Amino acid sequence: MERRAYQQEAIREFIETLLRLWAILWERQAGKSTTFADFALYEMLRYKNRTVIYGSASLLLGQEITLKAAIRANQSARDIVEADARLLKQFADGAQAKVGAGFDFKTYNAETAKLLPKLSEADFASLFESQKLEFRLYHDRTSYSRTKVIAPNLATARSWSGTVLLDEIAFIAHLRELITAMLPIISTNKDYKLIVSTTPPEFDDTHYSFELLAPPAGLEFKPNPKGNWYESETGIRVHRADAFDTNLAGKKIFDLKTSAEITPQEAFERAPNKDGHKIAHFLVWMIGGAAACDMLRLKTAQERGLGGSGGTLCQNFQIDTDLDMQIAIMWLATHIDPKARVGLGFDVATTTKGKSNPSVVSVVEEHGPEWVVRARFVWKTKDPEVANERLDSIIDTVAAPCGKSRPGGRAIALAQDATNEKYYAEDNRKRLRRKLPVILVVASESVDKPGLDKPTNYKEYLGDGLVDKLNDNNLTLPGDQYTRQDYRLVMKDRGKFVCEPNENGMHGDTFDGDKLGGYALRGGGGRTIVPDRSAAVPGDPGPRPDPDPRGIYQDARPPGQEVSSL
Repeated sequence: MERRAYQQEAIREFIETLLRLWAILWERQAGKSTTFADFALYEMLRYKNRTVIYGSASLLLGQEITLKAAIRANQSARDIVEADARLLKQFADGAQAKVGAGFDFKTYNAETAKLLPKLSEADFASLFESQKLEFRLYHDRTSYSRTKVIAPNLATARSWSGTVLLDEIAFIAHLRELITAMLPIISTNKDYKLIVSTTPPEFDDTHYSFELLAPPAGLEFKPNPKGNWYESETGIRVHRADAFDTNLAGKKIFDLKTSAEITPQEAFERAPNKDGHKIAHFLVWMIGGAAACDMLRLKTAQERGLGGSGGTLCQNFQIDTDLDMQIAIMWLATHIDPKARVGLGFDVATTTKGKSNPSVVSVVEEHGPEWVVRARFVWKTKDPEVANERLDSIIDTVAAPCGKSRPGGRAIALAQDATNEKYYAEDNRKRLRRKLPVILVVASESVDKPGLDKPTNYKEYLGDGLVDKLNDNNLTLPGDQYTRQDYRLVMKDRGKFVCEPNENGMHGDTFDGDKLGGYALRGGGGRTIVPDRSAAVPGDPGPRPDPDPRGIYQDARPPGQEVSSL
């Protein structure tokens, strides 16, 4: 049987390298069990009198493995056992042809040591399920190597000796103890190996596989038919092949309704359980499987924003044209609370994984303990002059809606994300300093505030602040679907806020704009994080016009950095 490129890469690693502990992290139905069978056969060919332990997690059904494994695969527990048994039968049926002359491959009952020359599929499944399945490869009439197929549990692990292959470790409940018991055994012989395989655990960040194999936070992978290698935070070498990798290698996906061939992204868009699909096929390590923002609380915050019979209280505006901007500004002028304190948040667009994310300006009002996101402006443009013009009109409307000064006064401050666009952010700080303070926020900068339990950075600090407002029922949001979908893209991963852009380039930007607006209400603690690169000269009347306003966005950027949309 021809192996795909990522399978060949794993087989090459098994055969050619001296590494004795590593892992396979592949999407579901990518051939992990088949590849493990290849490992076992090669190990039996290479070493006379070698024992290979094939630990199949499907044999733990009804004992340790939870039913969610079966549910995720749309199978019953029995279906999973029979599917694994069929794969091993196919392996056994074709093994003799692979090893060729000079070797003799046979199937035995491990309990009775009885040769089983012919087995029906049902008999083979029964032997597999009862953990009596043993493959032997005879090197001569008296010497053979063997592979024992058993359930990987702590009770039997201490008696194992040889190379160990553990399949689907995310469904082994006592994995930590099992690994601890096996490592001394593997260490007794420099030729013994321990190879594990899995997909990430489903909504269980407490499982030991999460600690053992999860990649460092923020690590990105480019689609590759051979898969990608990385080192986990615990130092384990991991071979990773997600749906994009396997599709490039020739694994096809067919639509459940039309049977037409579809792409991995289309399969995700049509999946009813998108979080489950991300785990099973995109190999996302998901804490609790929950978005950072609780769906019920988000719905409540948006219901308030809809306003009922009194009219809409909050709006999210998609700005594609100048007319769109004019309509949005007119709405803000007639709906902003005349007396409320106002903070503005500006999340500047970036490009993430080749997808352009929008810029977002959030107008956040303070009403006692509550934040009301009165209006939000979302746009994409590569012209900084257009972005500045729109930003100015928002600032001016807050200060003087309909041309008259607002009793509540100007906005307290504008908090602008300066993580990627430092030059543009600093230019805005200087350009706008006669209108309002501009607080420049770098997400990775550390935060030292009274009452913090542990060190953190501004990304986590501001994110936690917004989520706290939501959880305390002190946040009112626009009631549109865009807001709901964008907020739900934001996830919590090992205590950190992470967000993967969707197919439309949405990247949690409304969440970021709102948290910056809330920070502006607090005045940012009086702190400007990005330093002023041009010291003030005594007698200088203020910032001078830049003869080349676009120059700072193109020439001052480090080589190779993508030009962002603003």
